[in-house]
Amino acid sequence: MRQEIADRVTELGRDRAVRVIVITGAGGYFSSGGDMRGFLEREPYEFAHLGENLAAVEAVPQPVIAAVDGYCFGAGMELALMCDIRVCSTRAEFALPESTRGQMPGSGGSQRLPRLIGWSRAREMILRGRRMGAEEALHCGLVCEVTAPEGLEAASLRVADELASRSPLALATLKSALNHGMDTNLRAAMEIERKAYAMLRSTHDYHEGVTSFFERRDPEYEGR
Repeated sequence: MRQEIADRVTELGRDRAVRVIVITGAGGYFSSGGDMRGFLEREPYEFAHLGENLAAVEAVPQPVIAAVDGYCFGAGMELALMCDIRVCSTRAEFALPESTRGQMPGSGGSQRLPRLIGWSRAREMILRGRRMGAEEALHCGLVCEVTAPEGLEAASLRVADELASRSPLALATLKSALNHGMDTNLRAAMEIERKAYAMLRSTHDYHEGVTSFFERRDPEYEGR
């Protein structure tokens, strides 16, 4: 499943007609995590590159939204952490429970969660394997919106429609700057931002965005 997710997301990432990707689960929950029955059937070396396929979510140029309903555990939560925006239902529960079974997160959870919600809260949550409910997730910034379960699809698509109206080139450049800037010091991150902004200045979409503002009309972005 990990590889199928990576293959599908990568395929969508190459399609210029796709402006936004929404990832959700089936059957009333986002993901209950890995198949524990298979954990002891794999050799240790097979786990060394565990998170590389799911990281395709960060690599694609389009914004990726996680629409989380119900359980979002283990590798499922790590997948959600790789998304750019997270929306959840009131019955969503987030957890990295690996420590309760003699394990630890293996697909980036121990590194991405602290960067999103702060080291202190993330350490406590990961070390205890504690579940986090929807309201706490909203309060600490893990998700941007909480909605009733029946309204989750509409809420995620509303965000997707908003993003789809933006310049795909600007969003791709911004996503890259955000991802790379977070992993370096402030001075280097500012340099990444300045170079990215200067590159956008030479594009059709930049010119169209400014021109449409003064002409008081909706912009028509072409991704170039």
